[in-house]
Amino acid sequence: MKLAFYYHVPISSNDGQLSIPSYLGVFIDSLASSVAELYLVLHEANASQALECDYQLQSKNIRWINMGFKTPAWHRDLFYRNVLKNKLNEIANCDAFIVRSPSPLAPYFHHFISNKTTLFFMVVGDYLDGATHLKSSTFRDRLIYQYLKYNDRNFTKAIKKTAILVNSKGLFEKYKNTAKSIHLIKTTTLSSNDFFMRENTCLNDSIELLYTGRIDVAKGLLELVEATSILIKENHRLVLNIVGWEQDNVARPVENKMIALAKNLGIEKQLIFHGRKKVGPELNKMYQQADVYVIPSYHEGFPRTIWEAMANSLPVIATKVGGIPSYLTHEKNAILIETKSVNEIVIGIKKMVNDSMLRKKIIVEGFELAKLNTLEVQTEKMISIVKEALQN
Repeated sequence: MKLAFYYHVPISSNDGQLSIPSYLGVFIDSLASSVAELYLVLHEANASQALECDYQLQSKNIRWINMGFKTPAWHRDLFYRNVLKNKLNEIANCDAFIVRSPSPLAPYFHHFISNKTTLFFMVVGDYLDGATHLKSSTFRDRLIYQYLKYNDRNFTKAIKKTAILVNSKGLFEKYKNTAKSIHLIKTTTLSSNDFFMRENTCLNDSIELLYTGRIDVAKGLLELVEATSILIKENHRLVLNIVGWEQDNVARPVENKMIALAKNLGIEKQLIFHGRKKVGPELNKMYQQADVYVIPSYHEGFPRTIWEAMANSLPVIATKVGGIPSYLTHEKNAILIETKSVNEIVIGIKKMVNDSMLRKKIIVEGFELAKLNTLEVQTEKMISIVKEALQN
């Protein structure tokens, strides 16, 4: 099978060696191992974006279709014809084309692919759900919300004639009566070599809290800093470790806001930024050195970082948003909390740290759950769904 894949991440080429962000790179290599040829329809990285491309693709059956430099989201949406025109000729003979979504260009690909190529949307989130807090914010934020509402409406129209793969039950419910066909697939970066078993954490005097992922206010990071401050003032010895980056913003406004808040609260020495870590051994080391993983997001599909934490025997505290409560059970394989609540984060951390029996149970149950969500398992399932759809 010849397969094409698009997402709005950058790709760089150095002497013919292709590199992309590692969280997607491990998936791409897994995908390539299951098909005869894989065409990557990706935007060329500029100088700053090239720093994000920390993973060298290993598969030899990958071809890059250069989409040019990525323009702003509104430009790609409004001028999609100029962006896509003549760019997809090389994939005319592909059997299938997977477009990871949401993405500004996603609603428009069906205008430019040949009848021989079957389009699939791989939906891993919901722009509109994530932007609801913008409705009553600044004028700029309200404009962004109206744009996202416009894009979501166009995307929903495109879904009516498209097979889709979704990574959460919430997205399944949203699109089940709209899509041409729909299947549930879990997104993950785990391979069978990424697992690290330990019976317990929180055994040292100081507790290492960890967050990994995009540095964004909507990830609940300001609330996490406040919660850490409260616990430290209650004489809990804590360090808050942040691993990640601010997408498309070298000025790092959210990181600076977190640092300013930590200084104001007197805990700047207990807040440590580690920057971006490559998926695999480098990132796994951070999970293995931590005691509790906390992801207090306002909205999510289902974050792959939860599987990474669980595979490294790290107990998880997460908010009850998106697909998280569909896959995780409170006090069985995670502690689930409400969004935008400093107090809920404080209570969750206290419970995880103080209740050794509960913590060990969550570690074991999470580890076993992660085993079902490796790249090997999920990629095989995805390819099977695509092949079956092509035969019908």
